[in-house]
Amino acid sequence: MSTLINEIDARTRLAGANQMELLLFKLGTNEIFGINVFKVREVMKLPELTQIPEADSRIVGMANIRGIMVPVVGLKRSLGLGTENEGQPGGPAGTHPYLIVSEYNGSLQGFLVAGVDRIIRFSWSAIKTPPAIVRENNKGAVTAVTMLEDGRMVLILDVEKVLNDICPRSDDEVFAGMVAAPALKSKCMLFADDSSVARTQIRKALERLEMSYIMATTGGEAWSKLQALADQATAEGKERVDQIQCILSDIEMPEMDGFTLTKHIRADPRLAHLPVMLHSSLTGACNMEKGKAVGATDYITKFDAKMLGEKLAFHIEESNQQAQKAA
Repeated sequence: MSTLINEIDARTRLAGANQMELLLFKLGTNEIFGINVFKVREVMKLPELTQIPEADSRIVGMANIRGIMVPVVGLKRSLGLGTENEGQPGGPAGTHPYLIVSEYNGSLQGFLVAGVDRIIRFSWSAIKTPPAIVRENNKGAVTAVTMLEDGRMVLILDVEKVLNDICPRSDDEVFAGMVAAPALKSKCMLFADDSSVARTQIRKALERLEMSYIMATTGGEAWSKLQALADQATAEGKERVDQIQCILSDIEMPEMDGFTLTKHIRADPRLAHLPVMLHSSLTGACNMEKGKAVGATDYITKFDAKMLGEKLAFHIEESNQQAQKAA
């Protein structure tokens, strides 16, 4: 276990070609769960918790992590799988719980789990959209699934959904400061994200900007839709796709990650001119650098509606100017 904990930080820098690493853990049930190592800051045995009066029942307390007070989410109860029996250290022998410290949109939170297994690497092509029954049985918080070599299924958590359910933000909060830009009116964007929370936020933002959109839930689906648009352009005698003006892509997605999707877009001359913005809760300079290396136009933190509107206006206008010069 100590080796696993020591390796977490180094492994979060992985940005391979359509590959990801999952930290596998259990919640005291038969299911095996996973979280992308990119999101994990560290793993530790659960420290003493400070209780919060009148807090949401899914927040089991606050942990002092080297002077920073971090809210701790009880994942078992958050997913509707029962309550944690070992909420504090010192429980029955062999049941000492663990804390997975995660970073999401620049803030830290801890997830209380019953046990941590190992880190395992997968190709994003092996990560699939979950069946409806799996989503329904876990409060809609399972964003993807994959299979281990022994045939067991791993349920990959949608961290955004778990946190949003506990502390939802109103539309006034989410879209504060976002201003409609005339240059965006009637423009069309293709966006891809496997998180239901993120898709809803993006859709509402585009509607406020009076933009139309094409939506995809996986990287593979996004690429299929882009290829269909490219083939349509070719059939109409056009050298480039003009049905959409911009692409917004999550990084973590089943079937194909955002980095690989961007590389495919840049390799197709019918699509290569389109601005591609990567949209992710994953922080860190290594992700931005990887995005630039594969040809991404920009990197936007999820979910900053004001930044999204401003960068959409800038890059679409810049793309239009470049097209006019080329003509």
